[in-house]
Amino acid sequence: MNTSRKNHLTELAFAVLFAILFAAPLLAADNRRLPLVPYPQTVTLRKSDFVPPKNLVLKFADGDTKIKSIAATCVKDLGALKFSASCDKAVDREKVGVIELSIRNDKLLGAEGYRLTIDSKISVSAATAKGLFWGTRTVLQLLQKGPGKPVPQLAITDKPSFPYRGLMVDNARKFHSLEFHIKTIKQMASFKLNRYQIHFSDDQSYTLPSEAFPKLPTKDRCYTKQQVKQLVAAAKEYHVMIVPEIDVPGHARAMLRGIASLKCTDKNKLCIGNEKTYQTLEKLFAEIMEMIPGEYWHLGADEIHYKGTKCVACLKRIKDEKLADGDQLFNYFINRMHGVIKPKGRKMLVWEGFRPTQSPKIDKDVIVCPFDIKHAGIMPRDYFQAGYTVLNTSWTPLYIADRLYMTTPEILARWSPNMFGAGRSPQPYAYWKKFRPGSFKPGQIIGAQMCSWANEEKVEAGLIFGTGPGFENYGRPGPRAQIMAERLWTGSTTTPKDLLERVGQAYWERPGTPRLEPVAPKSPIINPPKS
Repeated sequence: MNTSRKNHLTELAFAVLFAILFAAPLLAADNRRLPLVPYPQTVTLRKSDFVPPKNLVLKFADGDTKIKSIAATCVKDLGALKFSASCDKAVDREKVGVIELSIRNDKLLGAEGYRLTIDSKISVSAATAKGLFWGTRTVLQLLQKGPGKPVPQLAITDKPSFPYRGLMVDNARKFHSLEFHIKTIKQMASFKLNRYQIHFSDDQSYTLPSEAFPKLPTKDRCYTKQQVKQLVAAAKEYHVMIVPEIDVPGHARAMLRGIASLKCTDKNKLCIGNEKTYQTLEKLFAEIMEMIPGEYWHLGADEIHYKGTKCVACLKRIKDEKLADGDQLFNYFINRMHGVIKPKGRKMLVWEGFRPTQSPKIDKDVIVCPFDIKHAGIMPRDYFQAGYTVLNTSWTPLYIADRLYMTTPEILARWSPNMFGAGRSPQPYAYWKKFRPGSFKPGQIIGAQMCSWANEEKVEAGLIFGTGPGFENYGRPGPRAQIMAERLWTGSTTTPKDLLERVGQAYWERPGTPRLEPVAPKSPIINPPKS
């Protein structure tokens, strides 16, 4: 075997190494431990088992279209596990298992919680359709091994600790197929991740269709309107909300190639002094919102500066609005765009970059995504103290970027949603900052998001979910999203060891997972700092 091929297998083997190391002790210690990820908040196991037959019937109240849609999706997904499932009312056939689905007034479960019982049948109930759908995802994990494989009789009550559980994929630097996005949405849903941010525009390409600006989409690197419709339909079916990101006013060369009138004389950025820029963006954003409905919108708004601008239009805007400099003009731009987004019923997110103490103050409804605690000297604490809501998009451990910068599953398992790290850190813990309750208000951290930057489609599934290859000699494949999903669903109630054991067990037992020989990791696990 040549060296290149051997190295490639080594990288792949690393992803399942912890499964081999940890799964055996788990089974020996407690063979009733469920390989569920994320793990439910409360589980009561009974001594008896339920043996699912091949034939399953999903029962629910007549006329409930929400449940009917969930049941139809569940039937399709059960088929992939070799069950013969249907929504038929006839249940008099021999050896038929019953799955009952219901929506009930249960305020304790909130917007996404569910109850699941397994005795002589499987019953799932929730207060909302979304909660019921997450309950069916737990059922699918329990039945992962297929017909005839026993699962414990049990009672589960479950709901998430954080409402925003996200994944971002960079579609502009490396264009991804529609099929990839639909498959990713299904994988996300299986681990109860519910927000899918797609970075649709950057310097390299603008990847959405546009009837209002037909020269804007990048040739051979954009979707048709019909494809966007298919994407939205898949997201709706799997209860994953698409969060579109159109990155402005920087990272906008592709946009400037398509709409030259937006260009600033300072080069490679939008002219945020020109009123026509605001009119154009408002028209473009309205077109996208009509194609992609949802609750959130990401403006981008990072890695760009207007301080010292020599653009005539920008200087005039600074003077007319009585602003001090280009930095204040940048804040003005964010607020102007928020004034476009908010009336459309959307919550607007931006990457970190603005100073919260600088005038004009950014509207407190804007959600901030800190990604590097060393960036521009601004810390998440500064946004907390200024009253902003924060989505944790911390570079370490949540970035999968540029082939080199990604955290191993073992280190990621020691993370919690109130930990923020620095970018490009070879030793992540050296720059991790943990914020204790009291340093931010309850609900001020709405969740977290894993961000995959500039990665080719062929390696995404391996680097994010551990279900494919990584980069040869660089990025190691591994189930990273599953680990983040658990921390967001359960909070920090499970230990790193317990989490790795279950992720490893679930990953190892998944049909089609490659069986590779274990190898030693290239570097030791770094011990976390003392609390």
